[in-house]
Order: sequence, then structure tokens, then C-alpha cells
Amino acid sequence: MSEENVNNKDSNKNDDDQKEENIFLAPKNEDQKKEEKDENSSKKINYSNLLNYAPKAKVQILDNVSGSKYDINFKIIVIGNSGVGKSCLTLKATQDIFKEDFTSTIGFQFFSFHVKINDKIIKLQIWDTCGQEIYRSLITNFYRSTALAIICYSVTDRKSFEETEIWLRNVKANSDPNCKVFLIGNKIDLSDRVVSTEEGINLKKDHGFECFMETSAKDGINVRELFVNCALSLYKELPKYMKEKELMEKDMSSKQFNLSDDIKTEDSECSC
Repeated sequence: MSEENVNNKDSNKNDDDQKEENIFLAPKNEDQKKEEKDENSSKKINYSNLLNYAPKAKVQILDNVSGSKYDINFKIIVIGNSGVGKSCLTLKATQDIFKEDFTSTIGFQFFSFHVKINDKIIKLQIWDTCGQEIYRSLITNFYRSTALAIICYSVTDRKSFEETEIWLRNVKANSDPNCKVFLIGNKIDLSDRVVSTEEGINLKKDHGFECFMETSAKDGINVRELFVNCALSLYKELPKYMKEKELMEKDMSSKQFNLSDDIKTEDSECSC
């Protein structure tokens, strides 16, 4: 076997290994980067950057879904230090908007992202939270009933990377034990990078994050794929969630009552 074939085989093996570990990085060459910036490219899905069981499912991003037109709703929380681009990621994914002068979030904002996987419509209720240290104790109240947490850092801010472990501890301490956690390295479009890809991969492996992705809210790289992967990760356990939903609805139904049941009606006879 030629050396070239051996190298190609090794390269393919490495790609497969990364896929199995749910690690999704930026495009590898300028042509791919240019393609990401082409008009309407943000509307497309890069299927090579979806979770490894995605090819077995039919995936479609749904825009302009309103009301109760979904099968199940999941709460997603986006956390991380201030300035890492959490709001820019969610705004780009849900509305295809990027703002250079986006101001820091105070409290939290809601976004919705709908994905149809096979025959099920999944609604992601995305809670975009503030990252300032003075508000962190308040954010813990939002962890309850969270199905998946996205911890973001900026590849241009080492402190935000180092403090991802603090955010992870907060998630584990305040959310459901089954809450999934993604690790996201944002702002890969900037040239003043200080956190390497390898550091992100190692952190993912060391702490058992469900998925690691590198993103650019400005260029739209891996942005919609991020939330599609959230939906795919939750869809994998859909039977369990649908059962829980069914039991909850049944419990709520049993607690409903008819006001007329509480009113004692007695036959009365005229005494005149």
C-alpha cells in the first residue's frame, strides 16, 4: 500500500474518531469558510457536523412555527462568562441576525428554535442568560427543569475558558442529574485566538461533555448545527421524555375539578 493511501486511511480514521466523540470543529480550508459566508448559507445544515446518529434521522429546521405546533418542548440554558457571545449565537441561530455592538444581557432572554426530526417536531426553549459575576447566584434558579446546558467560552478570552469548570459545577449542583452539557468555543473568526482547539477537545474529554463544537456567530459557522445537535441529543432519548410528558399531563388532568362538583344541590320544596 502506498504512503499516500496509508495517510488517507489514517486521516479518515481520525475523522471517524472525532465524529464518535462528538467533536465538531471549524472548516479546514478557506474554500469551506467562504462557502459558509455565501448568501443563504446560514439556512443550510452541515450534516457532517451533526451527532453521529444524525444520518439515520431526517432533520429539518422549521422557521416561523407558532403556538402549540410541536410534539415536545425542551428547556435549554446558555451560560458562560459575559462577552463570550451567548446572545449572538442564539440570535444568529433563531433569527439569522448578527450585531457587532450587542450589549450584555441583563437577566435573561427567551428564544425558540424548532427542529423536525423524522415525524416529531421538537421545540427548544432557549434561555440566554447574563454572564456577569454579580448575577451568577441568580442564574442558578434558572437551572431547574433544564434538559440541556450549553457552556460557552470565547477562544480569545482565556479566563472565560478556565471558568467553564465553574459553570459546569453550577450546572451539576443545581440541575437535574440527567441534564446534558455541551461545550462551545465561540469567536473562531477572530485572529487574536488564545485558546487552542486541542485545549477545548481535552477539556471535553476530561469532564465528559456531551459534545464540543467551535463556532462563529459572526460567520454563522456551526451555529444552527449547534442547536440541531441539541435537538438530536434529546431526541435520542425521546421515548423517556414522551413518557414523562404523558405522566405529567395525566397528573395535571387528575387534579382538575369541576366547580359544580363542590356545590351541594338539594331538592327544595315550596313551603308556602
